Amino acid sequence: MTNETLKVNFLASAINFAKKKIKLLILLLVFILIFLFSYLLYENFKNSANIQIAEKYTRASILIKQKKIEEGKILLEAVIKKNHQFYSPLSLYLIIDNDLETDNKKIISFFDQILKNNSISNENLNLIKIKKAIYLINTDDEKMIIKTLNPVINSNSAWREIAINLITDYFLSKDQKIKAEEYNQLLKNKTKK
Repeated sequence: MTNETLKVNFLASAINFAKKKIKLLILLLVFILIFLFSYLLYENFKNSANIQIAEKYTRASILIKQKKIEEGKILLEAVIKKNHQFYSPLSLYLIIDNDLETDNKKIISFFDQILKNNSISNENLNLIKIKKAIYLINTDDEKMIIKTLNPVINSNSAWREIAINLITDYFLSKDQKIKAEEYNQLLKNKTKK
């Protein structure tokens, strides 16, 4: 057989195979198109949602600067409830920095909601735990401070040393030198509690 004959036979076999399997090929093509369309639609929806959250946060910031505190606070709370990895923590910090909420339990519940967000990296969650502990120091809730900081202290987090220093300083401010030394010892030994 010549090269030319092989090409013709191969082409004839391919056409024959395509004729027999045309329904399967069309079904496969339709499935691929549906998958691509769904993926693009999902990405578009996700980008649109991110833009809306960013716009709410920005609008809330502007409202607060314009002294429209209640309107801004409502928007910030809505952003927190969206569990966005970036804008939800920022919204909480804006509420705290501007003293927009006086109910400590509500602020703590916002922290807890953000800490449940799976899309935030562990290191960023540890930073949020430290910020929560700083907030809790003002409420003087020792058990909650320890509960918040111990997971960071017992980890290999980059924030571990800061957490230990924070809790040590807290106990020193309460004149609880034994507890402060217990945590301070963790820094000296470089071991986990």
